[in-house]
Amino acid sequence: MIMKKRKYLIMLVCCLQLMTGCSMDGNMGSSSGTEARGTEIVQNGGGQSGNMDVGRSDLNAQTDTPADAFTGGSRGQEGGSKPMNSAAVEGGLNQFQGLDEIQYAGGDRILLFADKIYLYELTGQRVAAEAEYPESDGMYSNLKTWITDGGFCMAYEIWKEKQEDQTSDSESVVFGGGESKSGSSHIMYAYFDTNLRLQKIIDLTELGAAVTFIHETAPSMDGGRIVACERGKGIFLYDVDTMAKVEVLRTDGENSRRGGLISVSRAAFVDNDSRIVFLGSCFEDGEGYKCYGSVKTDGGGLAVHRENTFDVMDVYPEHVIFSEELPDNMAGGQVRAYYPSQDTSRMVQLTETKESSYAWGSDKGNYFITAVSNDKTGWTLRLYDVRTAKLVSTKVYEADIEDYREPHICYLEDLQTAVLLQRPYGNNEQFKAGIVTFQ
Repeated sequence: MIMKKRKYLIMLVCCLQLMTGCSMDGNMGSSSGTEARGTEIVQNGGGQSGNMDVGRSDLNAQTDTPADAFTGGSRGQEGGSKPMNSAAVEGGLNQFQGLDEIQYAGGDRILLFADKIYLYELTGQRVAAEAEYPESDGMYSNLKTWITDGGFCMAYEIWKEKQEDQTSDSESVVFGGGESKSGSSHIMYAYFDTNLRLQKIIDLTELGAAVTFIHETAPSMDGGRIVACERGKGIFLYDVDTMAKVEVLRTDGENSRRGGLISVSRAAFVDNDSRIVFLGSCFEDGEGYKCYGSVKTDGGGLAVHRENTFDVMDVYPEHVIFSEELPDNMAGGQVRAYYPSQDTSRMVQLTETKESSYAWGSDKGNYFITAVSNDKTGWTLRLYDVRTAKLVSTKVYEADIEDYREPHICYLEDLQTAVLLQRPYGNNEQFKAGIVTFQ
């Protein structure tokens, strides 16, 4: 039996009674009620006072969203055409033993992480493929998947015990039952084909990557490289075949001395793997700030923009959706779409500030969805259009959420359907799936 452990940030969710009626905008269906919408603010490169543009490439910055920026987030996606019985699908999802993670898989499919990894078709209500977890002797503490040209790539964290002849640094961790073990956390990469057949496993930690969490790394869509943002050092690329390490950008030298980028915390490939987008920290006028930006994979065209709130990013081929993962009393109520090739961005002001703590990008990136609790009786889901910055639809999902934190949400655009995975806390250990259609 594989032991798995998930790490989640525990956040305070304030209860708020919401009105369920809302007029829908755009090409969604409509219902009676009062229209609500976000506020659109379009800016060049973030547009805030104090923005930094370090070594910016000669890009034609535009204030309008690029026309080709929404060509689809995952490669090779096909929309489901069969009608879907939401109740049946919801019941089917909850039959998977130990279900505690869901992620996009393209088209009408999602990846389910339960006793095994399942590739599940929502419209057909069937398992298209399944696989064992790559490591049967490790303890999982986190995982994330990406759709690549060759299938899927999964990054996960495991604990490796120190061997008797091992001389590298290690730490002691107390596991359940009070047992103490010496070893180290490793960032692993597993590559699967489209039928979930395992192709290769790479231990990024053993290659020398100074990273602690999987969100500090990401694969290229062609499957050939892995980017790693090593704190206190910079951004580096690892070749999957040769294991060679290439420096893209250092953050411990000239940038910090002249008041610029001093660290990176998240990174990913964009623009056909030609650029790297990142979140990090910068230094200006004696003060430190959060920031975002991008750089070419050859180290040129660095653009850095000061920002005080964003710490989460959903990445698509041509753009990135930045959001917050903060307690309600610290949330800014904003989501920003950033287009690295044009170095332009679009900010969406949400209806409520607390929404930005739980913003989930859709599978193709044209929308994002938020969830606000309804006094322990369910969730109000709000669907925003990234292009227009408008709230286009609101739905209420009724459920007993007393022992649940905010849900993980996958919104599939072609199906106009959200799959919710409610995450438990306290003594509750039961994850629970739900289906909400926006048709």
